[in-house]
Amino acid sequence: MGNATPTPITPGVLKVATYGGFAPVCCRGRAGNLAGFDVGFLTRFADAYGLVIQTSEHPFGELWALPGKADGDCDIAGAGIMQRGDRDVGERASWSQDYFRVQRSLLVRAHDAAAFADHTAVAGKTIVVTEDSTAHTDAGVRYPKCHIRFVSQVVPKGETDPQRYIVELIGNGDVDAFGEGDVSNEYLRKTYGPFVPVDLALADVHMMDGLAEPFNFVVRNLSGLLDQLNAFIVANKASYNAGDSCC
Repeated sequence: MGNATPTPITPGVLKVATYGGFAPVCCRGRAGNLAGFDVGFLTRFADAYGLVIQTSEHPFGELWALPGKADGDCDIAGAGIMQRGDRDVGERASWSQDYFRVQRSLLVRAHDAAAFADHTAVAGKTIVVTEDSTAHTDAGVRYPKCHIRFVSQVVPKGETDPQRYIVELIGNGDVDAFGEGDVSNEYLRKTYGPFVPVDLALADVHMMDGLAEPFNFVVRNLSGLLDQLNAFIVANKASYNAGDSCC
């Protein structure tokens, strides 16, 4: 699918669609810009091919379909997306190789962590997840006796830092857990945990479908970038999370 010479939608520009709610993988930086490990990794990729990165934010559940649109919304979509059979990218786009892996986890109040030790016994808890994410899929199967709420349902419209807001909800006892990858939840625990009235902890850290969850990008075929991106991933994924966080 890749060409010898990249042909992005806009010459000289790498258009990237992302979602800013998975710090530090993808997030809003202090200046309000889209940042995080994914954006940083793709910025380095763009630099290697003399391109300037241009990011746009979208609901998470729309991301993987965007590169394959006929009108060419973006060249690449990336926001900690796992390639799954129920995520159709269409005939005009392709999945990249995986570039990072995480495990599923819950961010909870530390004194409640023991209650989540046996996931089959967890009941009556309110767990927040991003709609259409793997956390959403996992929570529906793993915690059938719990109340699953979406970020969009618990965070006020216009809130500039939804993840911080959810951490505050956990700390104040308004919800019980936040389902995200372990890398994201550990980041939230360290970044926002000191500002809530109770200690926080990660609970029920586990693999989904028997393996650590791989992240993949979705690439517009006509942009001619798939082979180049896969080669860049092979050469650079060991340093994927070496910098470019949200702070």
